[in-house]
Amino acid sequence: MEPQTYKIYFNEGALIITDSQEALRGIPNLYYIGDDEIHKSFNILANSENWGKPMTFGLMSPDPAETFKEFASDYTLIQAAGGLVFDKDNQLLVIKRNGLWDLPKGKIEKHEDQRAAALREVMEETGINMINISDKIGETHHAYQEEESIFLKETHWYKMNSSNYSNLKPQTEEGISEVKFESLNWFETSEFETYKSVRDIIDKALNTSKKVE
Repeated sequence: MEPQTYKIYFNEGALIITDSQEALRGIPNLYYIGDDEIHKSFNILANSENWGKPMTFGLMSPDPAETFKEFASDYTLIQAAGGLVFDKDNQLLVIKRNGLWDLPKGKIEKHEDQRAAALREVMEETGINMINISDKIGETHHAYQEEESIFLKETHWYKMNSSNYSNLKPQTEEGISEVKFESLNWFETSEFETYKSVRDIIDKALNTSKKVE
């Protein structure tokens, strides 16, 4: 059985729920916590931006999925979906949103399933069409605060392919200023400034592709 790991990002810090010690290896400013400290630790992350350095809390759990489910039940959980779109040269589609590089994604509407929402959001945010959607890559989680409430967003990511990208057009009303395909090497450069959750799902997609090859 493969290890299970849930990373919930909040500001620049994270809460990691895992059954694998390897998932916590080498993380700076890591603090181990017990089950009874999970919500207290998460609240600390909400204020950690002011403390000068990102903090990460690690919780070892025999059943990460159940622990995450119980944890998430105390927050408003928002479901979203997005896509990693590759062209015929194995370049990856990327957008610039509010000054940071990102991947196309958005909230799942009531009448949609995950795959339909992922396709719609990719087309709306980038203008691309003629997309083939294939395997689900995984999920990412991040939290944010609005007034006194904390919201937890779970984004479902799918691998996609397209050879017709002549109509790329950023959805400016969503804060998107640029849409382009980039070689995979570009994502390892300093120019690629992005969110940790986005970097995680790109790494997972590329590692999965290497295993298949």
